[in-house]
Amino acid sequence: MNKKELIDVVAEKRELTKKEAEALVDTVFDTIIDSVLSGDKVLISGFGTFKVHQREERKGVSPKTKEIMIIPASKTLTFKPSNRLKDAMN
Repeated sequence: MNKKELIDVVAEKRELTKKEAEALVDTVFDTIIDSVLSGDKVLISGFGTFKVHQREERKGVSPKTKEIMIIPASKTLTFKPSNRLKDAMN
């Protein structure tokens, strides 16, 4: 499912226009993004948790030159599904 399909489903289920549904979906996504960027974790009960994970600087090997190189520290977004979502999948 892509964003357009999500908007269509929301519009149909909530009897909204597609424009209203798009504004609603965009607001939800923007709020999640803003919260994660500010360092907060986003817990959506029954769905899962979005959290920023800090990766430490580490050594790696360049596959082309076989030289040891330093991979800089970085941040990544992780998602942990709730037990309810896991149970629904199985």
